[in-house]
Amino acid sequence: MKKYKIIRFFIIGVLCLSYVLTGCSGPTVPAAPAASGAKEKTPGDYIAELPEEWKSQPAAVLNQWASSRHAQEGTTCITCHGSDPQNIKKVSAKTCGTCHTEEFDEFSMSTHATSLVHAMSKDKTTYNGKEVAYKWQAYPEGGPDKWGCANCHSVGYISEEDGSLGDCATCHGGHLFSLEQARSPETCDGCHAGPGHPQVESYEQSRHGIAWKTLGKDYDLSGSTEEFWARQETDPMPAPTCQSCHMPDGTHYTSHGQAHDLLGARVEDYEEQITFMVENSCTNCHSEPYAREWLGNADEFATFSKNRIKEAKKMLEELRKDGLIRDTMEVTNAHPIAGELSAADSLWFRANMSTNRAFKGAFHMSSQWAGRQGWTDQSFDLMEFRSEIERLRADAKRDQRIKELEEMLNISE
Repeated sequence: MKKYKIIRFFIIGVLCLSYVLTGCSGPTVPAAPAASGAKEKTPGDYIAELPEEWKSQPAAVLNQWASSRHAQEGTTCITCHGSDPQNIKKVSAKTCGTCHTEEFDEFSMSTHATSLVHAMSKDKTTYNGKEVAYKWQAYPEGGPDKWGCANCHSVGYISEEDGSLGDCATCHGGHLFSLEQARSPETCDGCHAGPGHPQVESYEQSRHGIAWKTLGKDYDLSGSTEEFWARQETDPMPAPTCQSCHMPDGTHYTSHGQAHDLLGARVEDYEEQITFMVENSCTNCHSEPYAREWLGNADEFATFSKNRIKEAKKMLEELRKDGLIRDTMEVTNAHPIAGELSAADSLWFRANMSTNRAFKGAFHMSSQWAGRQGWTDQSFDLMEFRSEIERLRADAKRDQRIKELEEMLNISE
C-alpha cells in the first residue's frame, strides 16, 4: 500500500512540474484562423464571366473549356481565337507557344510538326520516261479526299497567319486540353494505325499492349507534367506506352529512341537511339542484355524483310527499263493509291505495305504483326508479284517471237 502511495505522489509531482514549466514558457498564442480564400469557382462561374457574345458557342465547347486549366488560369476564347466570335481564328502552334514555350520548341523539331510539309514535298516523279505528278493527297475530290492523307498529316498544319507548323488539338483534343487524353495510347490510334503503318495494332497485340489493356485501364494518368513523371519513380505504369517510349518526361519531341527511319533503315545515330530507348524505357522492366537482344532481333528482321522488297523493286525497275510495264490507264498521278498504275506496280506496292507491317510489328515487339500480318503476307505478295513479272516477260518473249515469225513470212512472200 505504501509502495502505491509513493508512486501516486511521484506522478502528481511530475504533473505539477510540467504545469510550472509550461506556465513559464509564456502565454499561449491562439492559432491563427485558416485563411478564408475566395470561393472556388465552378465551370458555370467561368462561363458566366465570358463576354456575352461568346456565350452562344456550342455548350460542349463552353463546358469543356470551363472545366479546363485554361479557364482557371484566365485563358479565354479571346486569348486564342481573337476578339471576333463571328470570325474565329484557327489556333496555330505558335499561339499555344505564347505560354507553352518549351513544348512549342520541342514540338517544332518533331516529325509531328513536319508531317504535312513532308507529305507535300514530293510533287512529281518519272514514270515510264514521262514526268508525272505525284499528288500526296491521292484520294479523288468529291468525297474520298475528305477521308485521306490530310486527316492525319494535319497534325503538321501550316498556319496561314504566322507560318508555324502544328495543330496541338490533334492530341489535346476539344477544349478540355486534357493531359490524361494525351498520355493515353488510345489517342495515338487516330493516326498511327492501318495496313501500312500498324504501330498501334502492333503495340496492342504485343505483351506490352496486353499488359496495358489488362492492368493499365485503371491507372491514374492525371497530374501536371512534373507530378505525373515524378510519380513514375515510385508508382510506375504497369506497361510501357507510346508516350513513355517516344515522349519520356512529357517532351513533345517525338523521335526519342527512334532508331530507324520511316522506311525501316537505320538512322545515323542508331546506337545512341538504342541506348536511349534501353536506358529510359526497357530497363524499367527488363535487364539491359535482354532489351538489347530483342531490339537487335527487330533490327535484323527489318533488314531481312527490307532486302526482299529491295530485290523486288529492282525487278520492277528492270521491267520498266525494258518497256514492259503495262498501265491500266493513262497515269496522271504517280501515287499508288490513285489506282492508275500497272498491275506490277500495284502488286509491288502491296508487298511493300506488308513489308512495313513486318518491320513495324518487330519494332513494337508483336509476333502477330511481324510474323503473320507482316512476313507471311509479304511472302505471299511477293509470290504473286513474281508471277506477274514472269507473265509479262513471257508475254514479251512470245510477242517478240510472233514479230520475228511475221517478218520471216513477209520476207518469204
